[in-house]
Amino acid sequence: MNRLILCGLLVAAFFISCSEPPVFQSDVPVPEGVWDRSFKPAFSFDVTDTVGKHDVFIDVRHTGEYPFSDLFLFVDLTGPGGRTARDTVECLLADPSGQWYGKGLGFIFADRYQAKVLYKLGNRFPAGGRYSITLEQAMRTDKLEGVLDIGVSVERSKK
Repeated sequence: MNRLILCGLLVAAFFISCSEPPVFQSDVPVPEGVWDRSFKPAFSFDVTDTVGKHDVFIDVRHTGEYPFSDLFLFVDLTGPGGRTARDTVECLLADPSGQWYGKGLGFIFADRYQAKVLYKLGNRFPAGGRYSITLEQAMRTDKLEGVLDIGVSVERSKK
C-alpha cells in the first residue's frame, strides 16, 4: 500500500513539474559568431489559437566577450494576410555592473550565456495562419561580435 501511494505521488510530482511545451521555438547559429547587418534570420510558425494569449520571446546566446550590455533589434512580425508590424526591441543582457542576466551554460562553456528576452506579453494573434518574425541587429556596428545564436519562442501565456 505504501509503495502504491509513493508511486502515485511520484507520478503526480512528475506531471506537476513538467511545464507545457512551447507553441514554437527555433534558433539559428550566427555565422562565425559575428552578426553581420545583412544577416536577417526569419522564423515562421502556424497559429491556430486566436483566443488564447501568447508570450513571445527573443532568445539570445552570446559569449562573455560580447562588447555591450544590450542588443537592439528591429523585429518584423508578418501575419497571414501579409500585414507587417516593425518594432525596435532592446534586449538587456547585463546589469549596470556588467553581470550577465542570462544563464551560464555550464563549466565547460563558462563564458557563454543564454538570455530569454520578453518581446510580447499576453499577445493575441488576430487571425489563424502562418506568421513570420524576422530579426535584424540594430546596433551601431555593421559586424556585431559575440552573438552565437538567435531565436524566437512562442509560449501560451500563464496570465
